[in-house]
Formats: sequence, structure tokens, C-alpha cells
Amino acid sequence: MTSRPLGWLLALPPLLFLLFFLALPLTRTLAEGGVNLAIWRDPYFTARLAWTLGQATASALIALAVGAPLASLLSRYALPGKALLLRLLLLPFVTPTLVAVLGLSALLGPNGWLTAPLGLDLEETPILLILGNLFFNLPVMIRLAYGGFSRVPPTLTGAARTLGASGVRAALTVALPLALPGLAAGFILVFLYSALSFGLPLALGGERYATLEVEIYTLTAYQLRLGEASALIAGQLVLTLAATWAYVRLSRGGVGVPASGLPPARGGAAVGLWTLVALVILLCFGPLVAVVARGVIGSNGLTLSYWRGALSDPDTPLLVWNTLRFGVLALVGATLLGALQALGAWQARSRTLDLLSLLPLMVSPVSLAVGYLLAYPARSATLPMLIAAYTLLGFPLVTRSVLPALRALPPRTLEAARTLGAGRWTAHRTVTLPLTLPALRGGAALALATVFGEFGATLVLTRPEWATLSVGLYERLGRPGERNLGEACALATVLLLLAALSFTLLDGGEGEVT
Repeated sequence: MTSRPLGWLLALPPLLFLLFFLALPLTRTLAEGGVNLAIWRDPYFTARLAWTLGQATASALIALAVGAPLASLLSRYALPGKALLLRLLLLPFVTPTLVAVLGLSALLGPNGWLTAPLGLDLEETPILLILGNLFFNLPVMIRLAYGGFSRVPPTLTGAARTLGASGVRAALTVALPLALPGLAAGFILVFLYSALSFGLPLALGGERYATLEVEIYTLTAYQLRLGEASALIAGQLVLTLAATWAYVRLSRGGVGVPASGLPPARGGAAVGLWTLVALVILLCFGPLVAVVARGVIGSNGLTLSYWRGALSDPDTPLLVWNTLRFGVLALVGATLLGALQALGAWQARSRTLDLLSLLPLMVSPVSLAVGYLLAYPARSATLPMLIAAYTLLGFPLVTRSVLPALRALPPRTLEAARTLGAGRWTAHRTVTLPLTLPALRGGAALALATVFGEFGATLVLTRPEWATLSVGLYERLGRPGERNLGEACALATVLLLLAALSFTLLDGGEGEVT
């Protein structure tokens, strides 16, 4: 069998999974009562659409303004601990949403450690939501922009400097045009993630700053207005498909290779580099430090009562057990399906399979869960359906990690193995698998950590006996009082440690979404 038919055969299981657990549920959602296009003439929902697009655009522009200069400087100059910084920037990506919510509230909430001394109140503003978007998505922009700038040969900018261009002019006229696809891809991805976010606007936006995703949840879970919810989902899908197509077109260049032997930054470049690094550390790691600290520091100083209260709660062991077992079950399916999708797209050399592997990342979990309730009503409250939702959210991360590694394999390596007498499968087992195993482990780590913190689909599909740590956190956040907040921070720390530990144990050094 030739490579192309074999690739499509390998991709058949994930394609069937996408058909039954993505395409059919979304189709059923859109068909529910007919798509009510009149909802888009309602001033309330058009205002929600404008706000959703506005906050996503603002988040993407700020991420671009901070991430692009930092990525450019990192690609041109040596920085102590640069590899570690780029590695740690994956941590916010795998941080559960409610952990970030608690961290931002501890820093900038009504009695936040930074806002209280200054007399600031950010609760009725969109600032917390924008900062939450940056916490999760600024690392995505930096890593994609860094990959774009790393593809610029140093000799080109060196030639521009030789011809009299300043460092800034060489960067703007030579490096920037070549890195533009990576910057545009990062902008689109940050925009999409911010527009489709659910946990952040639900917890931080309130009624005034609710996004379309929150409105979809409200219409289905509380008001049972499924026709209107389907119209909102249809609008999201049009936006998602267009942006996904643009992202795939822009990200074809792959990941750049960092240059070696870079000079240290001096003068204004050094000031700019360290200023941007400090800003990124504050935005992306400050909330994580705050949520851990809030769990041990109460209004009267150090205390362990929050931890004792959270860990002695009879529901906590069940929350931890559900989180672990659901995560492991989803990991098995996500790793298998993600690897097959990557192998199929690689063998078939198909951009269609490449595009399809991105779609689950671009569809909101809430919309997906609503589709499950409509398409499979008899199984909507069953554990396999919940695990299927987790698997669908996780397996594209495996594909996006493994596929670039497969495309980077030197073709002559496999040819040499075949020349030495190895069959097709033996060559893949002895050559392809060892070379791509770090990427497979990295993708599996991203998938497991993401499933641990998944919140939107869980809130719609779960039963009380299936509550996870994310659900337990959300319930505690709805209760007033300093003690409930402290115990929520303690549980958030447990969830953060689970995600970080799983990522550390599984990751093979290639955990990256491209």
C-alpha cells in the first residue's frame, strides 16, 4: 500500500471519532429548532458579540505588543536561563482555569495584595478578564513569535547592519517581514483562545462582561432556549473555521531553530530585554505564586487551617480520585487517536487531515457538551460520554506535538533502514518511534494536564458523584467568606501540583502546540 492511502487508513479511527463526537453533535445543535438568525438582531446579543470580539482583539494586540519585541530580542541575544524561561512558559498553558482565577483574585481582587494597598477596585472593570487572557495566551504568542524570528538567518540582519542600518531598522525591515507569518499565527491563536474562553469570563466577567460562550451556557443550562443558543454557536463556528484556516496557512513554516553563539544584550537592548522578561514573569507566574501563598496566608497571617479544612472535607478524596481516573482514561484515548492522526497526516501529506486535527481546539467545550446532550440524550449522563469529551479536547494536542516532529525526520534515515533490510514497520519501530517519542510524550503531557483542569464540558455533563477538583473549586468560589476562599486556594494548589507533576513526568521536552 502506498503512503497516501496508508495515511488515510491510519487516520480513519480519529476521523470516525471526530465524526461522532464533533461533527454530529455540532450539526444536531445547529439543527435544534432551526437556527434562529433573528437573535443577531437583538441589541443585547449583538452587544455580547461586540464585547467578545473586542476583548479578544485587545488581548491579542497586547500579547503581540509584549510578545513580539521579547521574542525578537530573545532570538538575537543570549540570556541566562533563556531555555528554562521558554520551557516554563508552557506552565500557564496547562494551568487549570480556576487556578488562574483564584490567583488573579488574590492579587487584584477586591482585597487583593496589589490593589488593596493602592485603594483600587477592579471588580467592575474588564481588566481582570484581559489579564486572565494574557496569563494563558501571552506564552503562546511568545513561543510562536520566537519560532518565527528564529527562522531569520543572522547573516541577513548582519548584512543590513553592514550596509548602515541600525539594529532597530534591521529588525523592522529584514527580520520582521520574515517572522510575520509566525506573529500572525500567534495573534490569531490568542484571539481565538480569548474569544472561546469560558471559565475566565464566567468567574471574572460577571453579567456586564459576559461573552458569547457564557451566554450559550446560560441559554442552555438555565433557560433552555436551545434555538437561540444554536444561533450563537453557529456564529462562533463561522468565525472559528475562518480563523483556523488562516492559522494553518500561516503556520506552515514550522518551528525555527535557535541560533547558537549569540552575543549578550547591551545598552538599550539589555534594558528592553530584562524589562519585558520581568513583565512576562509578573503576568504569567505572579498569579500562580499568589494562589499558593493565599492558601497558607490568611487575613491574620500564616495558617494551615485552610489546608486542614480542604483536605479533611469528606468530598475531597472523591474530587481527587475523579480527576485522576478521568484524566488517565482520557489520556489513553487521546494518545492513541492523536498519534494516529499525526501519522496519517504525515503519510498522506494531507493538509485536510492537518486542518481537521485543529478543529477540536477551536470548538468551545460548552458548545460541544450542549451538542452531546442533544445528539445523544440517552447517553448524555453516562461516564463514557464525559470521557469522550475529555478525549476530544486532548487528542489534538498530541497531534500538534507529534506532527512537526514527524515532518522534521530526515527522509534518508528511513531510506537507510530500508536499504539495510528493515521492513516498513520495522523501520518505523526502530527509527521513527525513537526519534518522535519525546514529542509524543510532550503532547501526552499537555493533553493530561489540560484534561485535569477542564471546566466547561465538565460543568454541563457531570453528575454530582463525578465532580472533579475544578467543579469543587467552582462551588467553593460561589460561597462567601475568607475561609471558603482559603480552602479554594488550597484545592487549587493541589490541582496545580497535579497538572505540573503530570506534565513533568510525561513531558519529553517537546510539549508544544504548533
